[in-house]
Amino acid sequence: MLDQIFELFQGFILIKIGFLILSGLYLVFLLVVYKQAHAMQRVVNDGSASSIVNSFALLNVILGILLFVAALVIL
Repeated sequence: MLDQIFELFQGFILIKIGFLILSGLYLVFLLVVYKQAHAMQRVVNDGSASSIVNSFALLNVILGILLFVAALVIL
């Protein structure tokens, strides 16, 4: 009985690796968005709106990192 449970968890390892890869790709996407927000700030000279966009992009990057680390610890 215990062997069957361990075999079932071994089958889930591909799902776990796939989720970690998707979470990592999401983090890379958020870093690209953050970089583009900074590039946009140099083009558009609107101080208050640019700072809001940059702050929101940075918040998303931080949440993405926390999501990846939480998934790494849980899985």
